[in-house]
Amino acid sequence: MIVKERERALQLESLLALSKRGGLLNPQENYINQLVKGFEGECAFDSLLKELKCECLILNDLLLKLNGQTFQIDTLMISSKGISIYEVKNFEGEFIFREDKLKIVSTNKEITNPVHQLKRTTMLFRQLMEEHRVDFPLKSYIVFVNKQFTLFETPIDQDFILPTMISRHLKRLNNERGAINISHTKFSDTLKALHHNDTTFITLPEYSYTALKKESFCKECSAVLERLNGRMCECIKCGHQELAVDTILRQINEFRLLFPENKLTTNEMYQWSGKLFSKKSIRLVLSKHFTLKGQSIASYYE
Repeated sequence: MIVKERERALQLESLLALSKRGGLLNPQENYINQLVKGFEGECAFDSLLKELKCECLILNDLLLKLNGQTFQIDTLMISSKGISIYEVKNFEGEFIFREDKLKIVSTNKEITNPVHQLKRTTMLFRQLMEEHRVDFPLKSYIVFVNKQFTLFETPIDQDFILPTMISRHLKRLNNERGAINISHTKFSDTLKALHHNDTTFITLPEYSYTALKKESFCKECSAVLERLNGRMCECIKCGHQELAVDTILRQINEFRLLFPENKLTTNEMYQWSGKLFSKKSIRLVLSKHFTLKGQSIASYYE
């Protein structure tokens, strides 16, 4: 059972918002593509875990702190056999693992070794368990989810789960016997409470309100929305339809993400959304989801 769903990281959400509004250069677009691919790989692994029949608690995308050190866990599973940490990689192509280095075969370019990252995460999480007096067995894995991934000279002493090994690993989990108990549930609740939505690690390029496009965008393909069809927004490019109120709320949340210090007003959202919606429609959405502050011309929402 998934007890903490995965959400797109705030940094990725911010970069995607800047990208479609014209606030990024090409090198930054490449970085976005890497983040998107990583997120897609994590979601693919989530889909596989949802099919598990064994009793377990799954927490996705945990950001934890211990003694001033921050660490992130892609997927954590609690079962009757203990705790498993999964570092998910969506690498594609041919790689070689040699002399504790991971390189792309075609270019011989060295990339960050996920083993080092996982060792640090495992060490800090073990300390966190000790701090909370939890004594479950702990295992950690690096799982490569992309079927187009090949790793040469795979070390047998590393807990790698290659694409051809995933189904066997899941089958082994399903064959495990045993039920989770109150101690498992309590620790799961503790981890959810310890999770941070920390924005201090978000690094974004400089941008300004005046330089960004003022439009409403399709949820599916990010094309500019040009027309309303009754209460629906319809994308001319991909045909996706969405309730207008949901589209308005997405534009509002995007504004709040990029400009958290700016006041949220009806007129500001009218301009930000490309004047696609009436001020009355925008005011109704703001009134439903936010609290009105002040009066008259100086009023705003928060």
